[in-house]
Parts: sequence; structure tokens; C-alpha cells
Amino acid sequence: MAGHFVNSDSLPGSGRGRLVSSWGISYLWFFLVVAGSAQESPVPSESSTAGEARARSGVVEMKAAMWGEDYQISVHGGEGLSRTMFKSFANELRKDFRWAIYKYRPNEKSTSRNFWAIPIRVDLVGSIDDVYRGRDTLTRLQVLPDDRFHLNISVRLHDRFEEGSFQLEMIRALVIEQMLMPVATSPSALAVDEVEPPAWIVHGFDQLLEHRDLGSPSGFYEGALRSGQILSPDEIFSLEDPDSLDPLSRAVFRASAAAMVETLLDQPQGDIGLREVLGDLGTRQGATVGPLMRQHFPAFREMEQGMEKWWTLQVAALGQQQGFEFMDRDETERWLTEALTVRFDPQLRPPLPEKPKKGLFQRLKLKAQEKKETEAPFTGTIDQWKEFIGRKDAETELARCFSRIQQLKQTGFPLYRPVFDGYEGVIERLIQKRTKDIDARILALADMRAAIFDTLVRSEDYMNYYEATRAPQRSQAFDDYLKLREELERKPPPKRKDRISQYLDALEKEFR
Repeated sequence: MAGHFVNSDSLPGSGRGRLVSSWGISYLWFFLVVAGSAQESPVPSESSTAGEARARSGVVEMKAAMWGEDYQISVHGGEGLSRTMFKSFANELRKDFRWAIYKYRPNEKSTSRNFWAIPIRVDLVGSIDDVYRGRDTLTRLQVLPDDRFHLNISVRLHDRFEEGSFQLEMIRALVIEQMLMPVATSPSALAVDEVEPPAWIVHGFDQLLEHRDLGSPSGFYEGALRSGQILSPDEIFSLEDPDSLDPLSRAVFRASAAAMVETLLDQPQGDIGLREVLGDLGTRQGATVGPLMRQHFPAFREMEQGMEKWWTLQVAALGQQQGFEFMDRDETERWLTEALTVRFDPQLRPPLPEKPKKGLFQRLKLKAQEKKETEAPFTGTIDQWKEFIGRKDAETELARCFSRIQQLKQTGFPLYRPVFDGYEGVIERLIQKRTKDIDARILALADMRAAIFDTLVRSEDYMNYYEATRAPQRSQAFDDYLKLREELERKPPPKRKDRISQYLDALEKEFR
């Protein structure tokens, strides 16, 4: 559910830990006023290196200002705290965007991600207490009397202002800057009214950065791939107005666009190729995306089916759990139960060696081994340790449990870490046959596990209650849910394309 800015805590950046102390805010604001007034925007140079020319970024490196800031983005209007928060949020978003579209390469003297050609001005209008209905943000490209491009983002603050709308407009402005890099020193050669970035690139970067920065659940991409709703490349390139779509179609479009952007960036020299495509879109009026993709990306020159398969694999990669993504409480509980489960199946053991013909001691030893091999299969959890501790492979099976706990610690819900550590100690004691007070330890861990789960459930219930009772007006989330459900009910289920399904469909059609 999208968060709304009903107080200063919900302004941009408040959810990402980007705020500074009150003393730091005052000092930072004074520095921005003084240094910003004396800071001169860098002007691109006519000369550029061969690598820069290939990347359509013919901009010389700007000498870094004091404190390492380049002041490409300036924020005006509103209150001092709001300006500082918008400034911090915009700079963090710019850094994430630049790290995505400019790959780091070892042994590079410098990196183009610190260069910029077009200043971006953010104007804040209104207050977070205002009641307003209309467009939140608007981006305008202008050529000012200094004969340079300027990007202006107007932001209308109100009680229902959403951080996502400002983030989308910031990405739109950063994409426009990449499109205008080739003509940054000669703005008169371009009609500014005709510069409009493709919707799939803007929404694709927006969804991709959210996926990377906030850990967007990978299950969304996995579910979209399984449902067969992922759009084809031609459908992605041809869609111009995502805001006109219903919530389900818009979510599918954004997921497909993010997968396409990630696919392009993952190609060899993919960041350079994407910047070249953006530069051509900005300077070659009327150019279409398809031919430009085939020109700058070798994969698009392959057969259509090959490109579809290649792109589908990228969507599947996005559907895999990321290293920075934690499981939720239910998934953590399920995998913890699986990690603490032991299984003994004599049928899976290797065959016994041939019986020796001589030796009474060897015959007695073999009979004892055969007796153990005839034990019944057993499946249970470590709290049933008395039933399996005397088995032959008990130590090996417990070592497997310990390994599974180690893996779960990396992705399990963080509140469960004391439980993971406790079970590691219990398993280690069972392996060493130190069973004193082991039942008490297991019972204490079970109580701690239940308390953590109950706390998480009650916390979620309280957050839902707070959202429902303290909101200034009714949220649109439930209405969006109803629209989404009605849309799903109207649409037929996706058809399977495997051979068996096609054969059964053909038989049903023939005999009907």
C-alpha cells in the first residue's frame, strides 16, 4: 500500500534512513544556500574522448566542488526541512540511477557517472497539510537565456502526496538528460517540445531501482512469469500511456519494462549501448526503438524466437530470490521446520559388503550391522532426538540439519536469528552426545519461536488498524483491489503452451 505524506516523517527519504540530525539540517541548509549561490553549473566541452563519444556523453569531467557535491540538483520553495529531505532523496536516486546506467569497470581513470550537462531544478509548491486533487508533479525542459538546457520539476505538496510520483518524475528527468547529452552544447539544434522519453524506459528504471534498493519481492516476477502475463518486447516498446491501464495491466507492464531494462544492462557493454539508444532517440526525431535496438545490441539481431527465449530467461532470473531479500514470517517458519527435520531411510544406504567366509568376530559384527540396517524408516524433528540418537547415521543427519540452519540464517526473517543460534547449539550438543538439559533448551527455543511469530502477527494487525483508523480519508488501495479482482474475473485463465496441453485442446476441439 503506497505511503502518503501526511507529516514530515513521510516526506521523500524518511523511509530510507536518509535524514540527518537537526543540527546537521541547519548546517547543511546554510551551506547549500551559500555554496549554491556561488556554484556555477558546468558547461559541456566540445572535445571528448573516443569512449565518451561512443557513449553519446561528450561532457568533460567537472571539477568537484567542496564536500564532493556537484550541485546538479537544486531544490527551491517549501520549508527548510522539506527542501533538505527532497534534496537528499533526489541525490540518492540520482546516484542509484547513475550506478545502473554507468557500469563500474576496473582500471578506469575516471567514471562518467560523475559528469552532468543539464541542471535539474525542483520547485516545491504548497504544504503537506493542503487538500488538493490533481497532478502532483510536472517536468518541463527549457532553454534559458544562458543558451543551455534546464530541467524543471514542479512538485505540488498536499496531504495525499506520494513519494512514488516524485521518484518517477526524477527518473524521467535523468533519462531526458541522457537523451540530450549529444546536443548539450547546442540546444538550438533541437526542438525541446519533441523530447519525450519512452514510457518503458522510465517505468522500467523506476521498477528496477525499487527492486534493487527496497528489495521488491522476487515472487512478483516469478508469479508474472508463471501466469504468462509478461509482455513481449514489441508490446513493451509500443505502449505509450501506462497511466491509462488498469492496475493489473500497469503492474504487468512495469514488471516487463524492468525486466527489459535489466536485460539490456546485463549485455556486454550494455550500459554504453543503452546510452547510445537514448542519445539517438533524443537527436533523431521520429526514430523508433526497434531499429535502434538492433543497431546497438547484437542480441536483437538474432531470430525473433531466440530473443524471446533470451528475454524470458532474464525475467526468470529476476524471479529468483535476491541476496538482499529476506523471507517473510510464514516462509521463515516453513523453512525452519524443514531445517529441523531428520529423515532416516535404510533403502537409500549403500549395499553391504560381501559376507566374510571366516572369522567368528567378523560374523558377529556383520550380524549387528544387518540388525541396524533392518531398522524402520524414521522422519521427525530434533525434539524427538531420543528416537533416533542411537541410529547409525544420526550424526550425519544432524550435520545436514546444522548446514540447513546455516543457510537459513542468511535469508530468514531477522527477528528469528536468536532462534537460529539456539538451534545450532542444540544440534551441536546432540552431535557430541551431550544430552543433559537438552529438552529444556528445545522447549525454551519453541517458546521463543512462538513469541516472535505472535509478535509479528500482532504488529501487522496494529499497523493495519492504524492505517484504517488514523488515515485522514479512505485509502484507494481497497478500491484498486476490487478493480483488480473484477479484472481478473473477467479475463480467461492464461492458456498453457506445452505440447500436452496443445494436444488436449486439439482433441477437445475436434470431438466437440
